[in-house]
Amino acid sequence: MIGTESTAANTPAAIRTRFTARGLSWWPVVLFLPARMLFSFFAQGLFTALFAALGSAQPWQQATPWWTVYLTIADILCLVTLAWLVRREGIALVDLIGVRGKLAFKQLAWIPVYLLVFIPALALASGITQLVYGPTLPPYLAMVKLPPIGGLYSILVWPLIWSVTEELVYLGYLLPRIEARTGKTWLAVLIVTFFWGMQHIANPFIADWVHIISRVLAAFAAVGGLTLLFAWRRRLVPIMGLHYLFNLSTGLIIGIPSLFGG
Repeated sequence: MIGTESTAANTPAAIRTRFTARGLSWWPVVLFLPARMLFSFFAQGLFTALFAALGSAQPWQQATPWWTVYLTIADILCLVTLAWLVRREGIALVDLIGVRGKLAFKQLAWIPVYLLVFIPALALASGITQLVYGPTLPPYLAMVKLPPIGGLYSILVWPLIWSVTEELVYLGYLLPRIEARTGKTWLAVLIVTFFWGMQHIANPFIADWVHIISRVLAAFAAVGGLTLLFAWRRRLVPIMGLHYLFNLSTGLIIGIPSLFGG
């Protein structure tokens, strides 16, 4: 059921009407489902090519720890693609958020409530990771050793742009459009959770099956919880805020040792 916080422009009913009136194809929506993962692979490959050009004997291994930096390329590509996708519908990116101005800031007050509701999903995701790695950090965190500028970027820039872009892609754009196309909220939740979780294979890609499987399973738990939260009340801003806090904690784990030589 659509919550009262959604703007009329981004409800499934409005989306269906707009697609029909404009004669729009649904294929761009379907093709956008795996796009963020592909953009992430591209970004990692780009940094790998850069390290290879600089003479690295192991460019992929040297590029991988920079994932909080180079994945901004994936964010930019997602935002550019989103801008095109919404323009073809005749709406703006802000319409995906659902509220504007002061109303958006007011929704941030819901973050504590959303955090409480999200605790079971967070506990499941953490439990999966701890089951595999125990008290040690998983490889995508343990392997990261950046210079101070990379650590600072991981704290100040990456958490914000990542949480805003990811929520716009999966919850602001894809979920209501898959829901509009299928007519089933539960199916849209499953499809979005699947592609959002699978994206973590490339965030970053580490050629280790144990890491890949545990990373994806933990991601399914976390992003599944976020997707259900959005389906519950259709408030995107507090989910962005909640996701930002978790990303910031990751950024601090990565950035503080880089800044202080830990």
